[in-house]
Amino acid sequence: MVLIQQALRSQSARKAAPALARGLATPAFTTQNAGGVKVASSEDGSRTSSISVVVKSGARYEPAPGVAHVLKNSVFKATNKRSQIRLVRETEALGGVLSTSLSREHLVLTAEFLKGDEAYFAEALGDAVTQPKFPVYEYNEEVVPQVQAEYEQAIHDSRVYAFDLAHQLAFRKGLGNSLFASPHTAVDHSTLVSFAQASFAPSNIAVFGQNVDAGKLASLVSDFFAFGSSSSSISTPQSQYYGGEVRIPAVGHSSTDELLIAFKGAARTEVDYAVLAVLLGGQASVKWGAGASPLAKLATSTSSAKAFNLGYSDAGLFGISVSAKTNDVADVATKALSELKNVANGVSDELVKQAVAKAKFAAAAALETREGKTLVLGEQLASGGEAPAIDDIFAKLDKVTGESLAKAAKNALASKPTTVAVGNTHALPYADSLGL
Repeated sequence: MVLIQQALRSQSARKAAPALARGLATPAFTTQNAGGVKVASSEDGSRTSSISVVVKSGARYEPAPGVAHVLKNSVFKATNKRSQIRLVRETEALGGVLSTSLSREHLVLTAEFLKGDEAYFAEALGDAVTQPKFPVYEYNEEVVPQVQAEYEQAIHDSRVYAFDLAHQLAFRKGLGNSLFASPHTAVDHSTLVSFAQASFAPSNIAVFGQNVDAGKLASLVSDFFAFGSSSSSISTPQSQYYGGEVRIPAVGHSSTDELLIAFKGAARTEVDYAVLAVLLGGQASVKWGAGASPLAKLATSTSSAKAFNLGYSDAGLFGISVSAKTNDVADVATKALSELKNVANGVSDELVKQAVAKAKFAAAAALETREGKTLVLGEQLASGGEAPAIDDIFAKLDKVTGESLAKAAKNALASKPTTVAVGNTHALPYADSLGL
């Protein structure tokens, strides 16, 4: 379930966050190094705290299909210090919560707890990445069934399945690796152990604390994240965009079909595609109406079209997802693509200003939630970069113009499309029938 939620979260616009205060300041994060591990922390005065270990071991880095998914389900189990049941009992006794999430570039282990209990949970997180046992019986009896259950859940969710297939078509390897381990390609236990050993190294890890004293967190990391002489690192080739088309009958029953139309995007450091996705929209800003964006106006009680932008460290995927009854998909998709083509021909300053304002809100809102801070800051540190300041992000957004958005739209349309149809494949449109 957690991985499904992670996949949906990374492919959808964030829900509305608390209103952005005037004169927003950059979050006060202290960044330092503790025994070769990058550590960042902030304090906000709340009653709860969290520590996240962000590991550069997402699906793009896996040496064999599905091993990243298997690793995600293998942590927080037996270690050389604790059995799984002891970890569960101690965590519950302290009122804490342990969770994991997997993206295409990172594995995140998070502990949430009452402020004051950071020592125990820092130790538990350190054990998980420095002293895992990975016993074969846990692998066979718990990990494999859980992985298979998440895979089945994923392929029954047409939207999650379509986005996963789109990445495979668009990038083939690396970013194209599936987030889910297929039962048709079993992951060997020894492959899991080897991948974990390569992943859990200081050069691949960042520890991100929220509402934790920076000095104390650095001291705890020095105490509990002892990797010995390990100097392993993992890498992946530079991403290359290919594109393609696939049509898959829906698994299970659904009242609507899915059509995903994607194009070559840009790395997450580039903001034009992010603003372009906001401009096209598809999501309502208020609950009383469908919304005023071009794609939101296409929505009915049974159909919708939403723009998306998925930026990664060295590449991106931009496009439009359509959900509708079989006979309506082609019409909605054609109209949605027409809106993208309209932007390529030019966009008014007023619409650019509105889109930039929404993009600023989304960026600021992300840094007001713990999950968002971990995504934006923790993952950046784990990848070897610096935590971005909100003022710098705003400055980049202020440079977006109608000309730059038109250029982004033209570049997207000039790339080979990536189209995924999930549902009634006998009736759903092909890419060339949509003028692509």
